[in-house]
Amino acid sequence: MHFELLTLAGTKYKGEAREVHLKTATGEIGVLPHHEDLTTIVVPCGVTITTPTGIEHIAVFGGILQVAGDTVRLLADEAEHSEDLIHEEIKAAIIHANELLAKAKTKQELHHAQTLVDRHEVRLHVAGLRRRHSRRKH
Repeated sequence: MHFELLTLAGTKYKGEAREVHLKTATGEIGVLPHHEDLTTIVVPCGVTITTPTGIEHIAVFGGILQVAGDTVRLLADEAEHSEDLIHEEIKAAIIHANELLAKAKTKQELHHAQTLVDRHEVRLHVAGLRRRHSRRKH
């Protein structure tokens, strides 16, 4: 099947996929070739793309998944490929976000800080997937 991951910043992935695994508003989903047509909301999560040559991991921060025929398209708000994620920087960002969360005084500050914590936890998860996958290759 053909898979595309598109963001406002451009195309993050475009190519053949044997399976796409991600999280929707109603739970985790795996899309295989010949999946029934579907349109659903994607929540912040790691997307795992099984390609003919390997596995790709991408962090996404919400969007819409559309499955139509043999084409799967994910329109994401933002996305970061696992190769662009630096584990130590993400851990530092989580510490900072948790500090903001502890200092939050208004609902808006609380929401903003929690959004940052959630975002960086997704990034950390995807960075960890890449690290585990690359260790298995060696």
